[in-house]
This record gives sequence, structure tokens and C-alpha cells, in this order.
Amino acid sequence: MRVISLSLLAPLLSFVALACNSGGQATQTGGSETSDASSGESTTPTGGAACGNDRIDADEVCDGSDLGDKQCADLEGLLGGGLACAADCAGFDASGCEVDPLAARVVLNEVTSKGVKTGPYADMGDAIELYNAGGADADLTGWKLSDDPSFPLDKTYVFPPGSTLKGGAYLVLVTIDEVTLAGQLPFGVSASNEETLTLTSASDVMADQLILQGADAAVSYCRLPDGTGAWQGCDQSFGGANAPVSATCGNGGVEPGEDCDGAELDGQTCAGLDLGFTGGTLGCAATCRFDASQCTSDSAVTINELESIDDKIELHNSGAAVAEVSGWILTDAPVGPAYDPALDTGKLLFPAASSLAAGEFLVIGKGDLPGQHPFGLAAEGDTVSLLRPDLTVAAQVSYGDQGAAISFCRLPDGPDGIWTADCTPTFGATNLP
Repeated sequence: MRVISLSLLAPLLSFVALACNSGGQATQTGGSETSDASSGESTTPTGGAACGNDRIDADEVCDGSDLGDKQCADLEGLLGGGLACAADCAGFDASGCEVDPLAARVVLNEVTSKGVKTGPYADMGDAIELYNAGGADADLTGWKLSDDPSFPLDKTYVFPPGSTLKGGAYLVLVTIDEVTLAGQLPFGVSASNEETLTLTSASDVMADQLILQGADAAVSYCRLPDGTGAWQGCDQSFGGANAPVSATCGNGGVEPGEDCDGAELDGQTCAGLDLGFTGGTLGCAATCRFDASQCTSDSAVTINELESIDDKIELHNSGAAVAEVSGWILTDAPVGPAYDPALDTGKLLFPAASSLAAGEFLVIGKGDLPGQHPFGLAAEGDTVSLLRPDLTVAAQVSYGDQGAAISFCRLPDGPDGIWTADCTPTFGATNLP
């Protein structure tokens, strides 16, 4: 029997969710939430930005073949060639463009969110590398770099008088050490949340901007080739030419930048993740990141079903008593010891007096309205976590490419169910194969 309670939906009407792009990709949908009176389900019409539809939507710089009438020559320091759109629709891929040898072109080139481990910048903290892809020297006097596009004074590095970067040269900037005060940047790079790094000239003209998920830069996130290539995971090479990842996901060995590889979990367990899991079986995703979908906690409230077409997520209270969920968080941001909810603008925060009745199913649609989650579920794979107020994980699920296209659900319902792809969609009711 389907049980639909207003105990959680009513207080959510006072909660205004914040919109955010999941995983740094412009895949958000919009529109108003509608209700199916016969089933009690909440649904959200699909609309808004959709990276990959060959049309520039909100928050996209370009989309596939739609470049907004831009070409290589429209970008500073470039001549001709073939301009393309980056895979995340957040910027251009200029790897097919010809660099003007007579002009300076300074861009962001490499980032790490967990510190440099090797080379001359080892143990100096988070780092951002600039590269002059042009042939002329660049005068950087008065240029600004920040992780906040509004450039607040306390989070902005202003290049001092006389700062220059020769053509073809690299410049590495590191976060200021709180003890020694060594370094340049008055901000760090989050290892768990979305970051927006913006570089502007002395005349406030944007030279470059990078929107990334901090977890992607845990080792290195860089352009390949230097200066013009698309952003991707790399080996660290701060101060020198960028290098592709040497680790090979899928070879059965855990290498730098990998949590696990196949059956090799590097000795880790569910409980050892220190996220509040009490047991269960830890897995390894195809991306060589831990998959805690089958880890267990003492929570009767779990993520029970989801799908990535309409971005619906179902929660279920399998317990025999009402479950209080005030202050709980639903998010697809990376979680762990470094997770900061204040920086996670894409989370759904359950307001005061929120609860789920015993046996209740709650369907949460995607959108910007109260009671909706503002993040999208990526078709190519995602991880969704349900966190208690103390930030321990009540439930977490990961799925791979197209794994949630129809329905990804627990069989049977509840924390003991096995996550299964291609279930019969039954949002708001008992799961079926």
C-alpha cells in the first residue's frame, strides 16, 4: 500500500532551494513542480539548460555545435583554426586554434585542491598554475585572481607592480600558509565542492574562468595541451608541461589518484570510510572511486529509488516509527571529512519539523521550488548522499553510465535491498523488478 504523508512536504513549503550545476556541468532543468493527485507523486517538468542539446541555454557558454557565433579569432591571442565547445558547456575548447605568436595569452592551466606532492612546490598547499600560451611577454600588473567572481578583497589576489609572465612560461601560485604567511593566494581550492576560478586583466576584462568540482582536482586538473586544450584529470606537473594521467583505472592496482581499482580496495571498508557506516560491503565504481551503495548505517530512512531522466529521488522510512529528519541534507556533492555544507549551494536542506511516517515513501523532484532538490542527476553516472545533521551518512548510492535512465532501485525496499538497474518505475510505492 502506498503511504503519502504531508509531514515532510508541509514544512518544505517554507524552504527555498538554491540552484547549482551538478558536477560543474550545465545539466540543470527548470520549471514548476506539479502534483499527481491520484498517486501523490511530485514531478518536475524537464526544461532549462541541457548540456549536449546543441543550444546555448542558461549558464552555458556554448553547447556542442552552437558556439554563439564565436570563432578562434574572437578569443584573445588566437588567430584561426577550429574552435569547439568543452564537454561541460562551461567554456570553449581552443585546442584546434592557432595561437598568435605575436600576442600574449595568459590562461589558467593547472589546479590542485589537495596540495602539490612533488617538485619545487611540494608541501606548499593548494596551487593554481598560469601559462602564457602566446609568444609575447605579458604584463600582469594589476591583474586579479579569485575563487569568487565578485572579487571580494579577502579572497582576491592582485598581482603586484612589475609582475610579468614571459611567452611560453608558467607561473605557479600557492595558498598562503597561515603560520609562515608564505604564498600568494588568500583562498584555497575546495576538495569537495564546486569552485569558480576567475582571472581578469588590470582593466577587468576576463582572461579566463574555470568552473570545476574540487574532487576532480584532488591530484591535478589541467589543460592538455598546455594553454589551449580541454580540461581533464592529469598527473601533477606544476611549473612545467602538463602530463596525462599515468594511472590506469581498470588494471586492478590502486595508483595515485584512485581510491580503488576493481576488486582492490586498498584495505578500505565501509566502516573505515569514517562517514558513519556501520557495516556492509564496500565496492569500487568504474571510475576507481569507492562505491558505498551497499554500505549500511543504523538509519531506517534511506534513498530507495532514483532516475536521471526527470531527476526524481525517492526516500523511504522502512522503520516502525516516525523518523525525524530536520536538518538532514540531500546532495550529490562529494562528501567526506572536507565536506562543508556552507559551501554546498546545491544541497537540499530539510527544514525544522520535517519527518517521515513509518513506511512512508517521499518523492523529491528536481527544481528551484520548495521541496525540490536543486541538483541534477547526471546520465553518465552520479553519487547521491543523504546526510544527518552531524554530517554522517545515512545512505549513499552511486550508479554508472545510463544506470539510472529508467529506474535504479533497492530490491526489496529499505536499507537491506540490493541496488538494481532497470527496475519498473514505482516512485511513491513499493519497488518492483
